[in-house]
Amino acid sequence: MVEGESSLTAHSVFANDLVHRVMSGGTSIPEMHERIETLRNMVEAMKKQPAAHEMTYPHAKPTHFGSPKGCDLPPIAKTLELLKLTRANPQLGIAWVFELFEMEHFPETCLALYMAEEYNAAQFITVNVGLHILFSGYSYLHREKEQEYLDLALICAVNVETALLSLPLHLPANDDVIVALSFGVFYAVELGKPALAWVLASKASELCQSLGYHRIGTFASDSVSSAARKRFLFWVVYTLDKSLSLRLGRSSTIHESDVTVPDPLSDGPSHSPISAFFGLWVVASRIQGQIYELLYCPQAVAQPEAVRMARVQLLLGQLDKLDALTDETSAKWESVLQQASPCETTEFFILSDEIVRLSTRTLIHRAVPNPPGSPTTFTEDCILVARETLAKHQRCIALVESTAERLFSTYMNWTILFAPFAPFIVIFCQVIETRDKSDLARLEAFVNSLLPHISASEAVEKLRRLFQALYSVASQYVESQTGAPGVQHQASTVDTCLVALGFPAQPNLGLQEAPSVPAGEESASEAAFQRGVNPMIWMGTGTDLEDWFYSNQEMLSFLGDDVS
Repeated sequence: MVEGESSLTAHSVFANDLVHRVMSGGTSIPEMHERIETLRNMVEAMKKQPAAHEMTYPHAKPTHFGSPKGCDLPPIAKTLELLKLTRANPQLGIAWVFELFEMEHFPETCLALYMAEEYNAAQFITVNVGLHILFSGYSYLHREKEQEYLDLALICAVNVETALLSLPLHLPANDDVIVALSFGVFYAVELGKPALAWVLASKASELCQSLGYHRIGTFASDSVSSAARKRFLFWVVYTLDKSLSLRLGRSSTIHESDVTVPDPLSDGPSHSPISAFFGLWVVASRIQGQIYELLYCPQAVAQPEAVRMARVQLLLGQLDKLDALTDETSAKWESVLQQASPCETTEFFILSDEIVRLSTRTLIHRAVPNPPGSPTTFTEDCILVARETLAKHQRCIALVESTAERLFSTYMNWTILFAPFAPFIVIFCQVIETRDKSDLARLEAFVNSLLPHISASEAVEKLRRLFQALYSVASQYVESQTGAPGVQHQASTVDTCLVALGFPAQPNLGLQEAPSVPAGEESASEAAFQRGVNPMIWMGTGTDLEDWFYSNQEMLSFLGDDVS
């Protein structure tokens, strides 16, 4: 188990080194030799203290976590049939996780689970998540077996959820458990449950750091292959942690100041497109983590505007470099990708990755306030990027519907739901401020793009209902601007809907008077509505930005609940 420089172990090592430096001239006292040797042995033992020994209760009675009851594996014949199919016909959009984890021994792991006499939670979770991914994916490629494979995938899903629910608080710190937890995160993301994914990712992060996988010195005595695998496991957990941190508005469990292990892009040329793009995902997740730490966490939003502006420019510069690296990587591996999978699949992954980066860019621009007196809250750059993101979404949906509909769930779970999808919210607020009908049409197009796929998952349907409600509010408000006496009532009704959707309730006009306007009842009611829909119109401090961010998090949290 690795301990940092402030730990007792680190101070003891320093003291031991000091003794050896002072005594380097030697001593003729036998007892001193003996005591120095005793000190050296104790310090070495502290340095090599295993995590398994540290994570125990000395007086606890032995416990046994047996296999979950009623969780039968799919028939072994069907599993062997699937594994043969996977090897004979690998698909980039399905088996990428296995190439990413270099799980060439996955078939042997499956057979070991079928033959095991004792329950191994990590092995059970890893195998069932893997089989769930494969049965689900290959059901679309082999229509004659579609229902059979979907039924088998459901068996694996039940096993995964039951096993994850049964995990103890104390897990052994080893690679198998980290892989199993990472697979659990993938599964939770596929369910559209980021909070559940966070629990598993946090535990995986804790185990990685207990083993010192974030420190370069940990691998000094490891073989090249062993060190590479441990570093890879850390970076997988890192990408999940940073992205979920931004999605949920929580501090990352991995501090950049603690990480000394080189990232994948620093390890030299990649030998496959998956490993090459994985290096880019690490960079993207680092930027996502920094967006929360530098722009949206409570301490960040309290910074002066000049500091926040400088941070925005820093993050935009990093994103520009990532865009250039992505274009370079895509060009390098284009021919290989086209040979390994259909062109449409390759185009889909490249386009969906671009949408993630555009959505991220929108969130960065969102932290930039317009100068006082501007007609809108958002900067022109923020609006333009948000519009571009929604346009790219339409292209991606058209591609999915025409060629690779099976990838819709992957797109929604990992592109739209995995990170905060700010563009829709930004354009919604823009419509309220400007009554721009072209922007209103963009909102409508996004909502309609989800209609044919509402059966894909519960999370997709909840997102559609939430965004449908926002679109309906915006549409109703734009249509209400006719100058009729009922505008005030209309604005009040819409404001109530917005509060129900998670926007913060606004203070009474008596506590904060709206700017005086000469247009009578209509203008006054409109000002009241503007204040209700978008508190950022009067933005003057970082606190308003924090409110906006956390209001969006609150609204997106409805995806984990029933939205009627």
